[in-house]
Amino acid sequence: KVALITEGKKLLGDDLFLVSVFDLEPSGVLIKAYNQADSKEYSLPISERELAGAGFNRTEAKLKALLDTMELKPGGASLLLESNDENISKPKPPMSASEAQNTIAQSNIVLVNGLVELCKVKPVGLDAVKWLGEWLLNNNPNKPRVDTIDE
Repeated sequence: KVALITEGKKLLGDDLFLVSVFDLEPSGVLIKAYNQADSKEYSLPISERELAGAGFNRTEAKLKALLDTMELKPGGASLLLESNDENISKPKPPMSASEAQNTIAQSNIVLVNGLVELCKVKPVGLDAVKWLGEWLLNNNPNKPRVDTIDE
């Protein structure tokens, strides 16, 4: 894809980055910052709702103003590209390797249990997919637990 706009911008000390805005309409835009010195690239997706809430659109002047809000900030073990505009969501730091391994291990346990239960019930065709999906939703260990107080 061709960028809507590309500018050189200092984001981290004196390091010069090529910062580009790519159109993802109707979803929003994608900001990419590339540091040629170390060949690292950072990105920030911004939704249509966030763009509108912050008063930005796809005109050249507004896109330049959007690029002026970009900063590189520490996020966990790496740097994250983010906007200093309060209407644009801050990116979540990436998981560490051990967090990712724990998530995969937990997911595998839940999935294996669901498949065992599926084999016991033995639905046919797409009913099997539907049954497993409903079982996973009902047995999600990360599902919020809501306690109600009876008055």
